[in-house]
Amino acid sequence: MKRVETPVEGLPPIKRHIATHDSDGKSVYVASAPAAQYIKVPGTGGAARLWSVDSVPAKLEGDADMKAYLADKGPTSWASSGIVIPNGANLLVMDLEPGGTSPMHRTVSIDFSICVHGEILHELDGGETVLLKPGDHIVQRGTNHKWRNASSTNPARFIAVTLACEPFDIAGKLLKQEFSAEGPPAERRKGKL
Repeated sequence: MKRVETPVEGLPPIKRHIATHDSDGKSVYVASAPAAQYIKVPGTGGAARLWSVDSVPAKLEGDADMKAYLADKGPTSWASSGIVIPNGANLLVMDLEPGGTSPMHRTVSIDFSICVHGEILHELDGGETVLLKPGDHIVQRGTNHKWRNASSTNPARFIAVTLACEPFDIAGKLLKQEFSAEGPPAERRKGKL
């Protein structure tokens, strides 16, 4: 997968700083922290996985999390398009192009999403909406939803932490990952929808 460091036009780049330990146990910043790598999402904008771990509590021994994230393949790789890591956690940025809209979807997770730029309309499957402005946030508990940039002229951005959850009963059905027929493209190509 091609590495792209450019967010949606009109948004500032994301700069990641990684704090770890040197050989003496002193806290230090990683000098060569990689730039966030964006994956274009047609009709929506772009997304970047900023960090990911495959378990909670996370396993940091021997820089296992860093090695897995920097790999070009694997469930916690920067290049993976998965929103949720089973038993793990993701830190994601989602840039919405003017008028950009995600498909209606739900994941087996609890998500903490914070609007940091622009105005974003968060819509539930029943049609109920809330307008998020910078600093506003959503705690999402396995709900079916979509994101829409409220502006047709300016970009928007939100940051999300997704934590895998145990499937639970919702009106007689066990929570499972779902995407509406319009997306995501990778899932449609694999015939999963």
